[in-house]
Amino acid sequence: MLNILKILFFLGLGIALIWLALRKTTDQEFANIKTSFLTANYFWVSLSILITGLSHFFRAVRWKILLKPLGHTPKTSNTFFAVMVGYLANFAIHRMGEVTRCGLLTTYEKVPFTAGFGTVISERAFDVVCLLIIFFAALGMEFDRIYGIANNLIFHTISQKFHSLMEKQTFVIGAGITLFIIAIAMFYFRKKIQSLFSTKVKGFLNGLWSGLISIKNVDKPVWFIVHTILIWTMYVLQVYVCFYAFPETSHLSIMVAVVIVVFGSLGVIATPGGTGAYQLIVIQILMSIYLISYTSAFAFAWAVWTSQFIFILFTGFLSLLLLTLLNKVAKPEE
Repeated sequence: MLNILKILFFLGLGIALIWLALRKTTDQEFANIKTSFLTANYFWVSLSILITGLSHFFRAVRWKILLKPLGHTPKTSNTFFAVMVGYLANFAIHRMGEVTRCGLLTTYEKVPFTAGFGTVISERAFDVVCLLIIFFAALGMEFDRIYGIANNLIFHTISQKFHSLMEKQTFVIGAGITLFIIAIAMFYFRKKIQSLFSTKVKGFLNGLWSGLISIKNVDKPVWFIVHTILIWTMYVLQVYVCFYAFPETSHLSIMVAVVIVVFGSLGVIATPGGTGAYQLIVIQILMSIYLISYTSAFAFAWAVWTSQFIFILFTGFLSLLLLTLLNKVAKPEE
């Protein structure tokens, strides 16, 4: 029941964010959006799909590099198929892809599930560090614009709502009483809270560190780093080339693509496959910071997300079929 509720929550969150993106759209804007889609240059969208496929291939090769020191050398085709099925699973159940792809390698390549899952944790830890590096690099180059994103989308909105609420006497009294009760509860349970918080933080940091130092065990760490760079380069390029699909976004620089990748990643983390959240974030960034019209921003965000969704949907089901046809179920050694 808890798992079902989690699935419904994240699915509902994605649908709610899509509704937020559409609720103020007028009939004229819908007509303009339709025109934008009809007149888009789909050569660039197709190129973006190809680049997306390359990013997933590089991820599959990198995963194989991590598995080799553990004594496992699965076929590159099987690691790629497993990665694609994992991405497909993420659209169905939030964060299910990691478990799914490890289970597939256990089934078809005799890779123990725990070993495979450990390498996936290492991958995720390394990707978190890469995302932070890209974020701070983008922050240094586009500080004014990124600060503008935070100010317009977060700080300014919160400030307006706070001032509006502070004008209501009932809210102020209720908030004061609530804060007083919370303060007493936190003081009473301070030891348990401190213990829980320190355990969570230590566990996260230890897991992150263990994942990072595991790279020293790979045979060719430079080759691992090269594939990591290729993965993130493809992520940026798949967004950048889509700029040329729409006249109003064709002038945007590659740094804009970097900013979209950084903040769009938050949307992918928030909902299954980024459904709703990714589009909402990208639309707001293009409109508020880079002064792109709503119709072009909407068309661009949905073109990028939909092209990736269609690719994963098609390739994921095809990979599942090919895994079955091209492999025999492996019998784990005693």
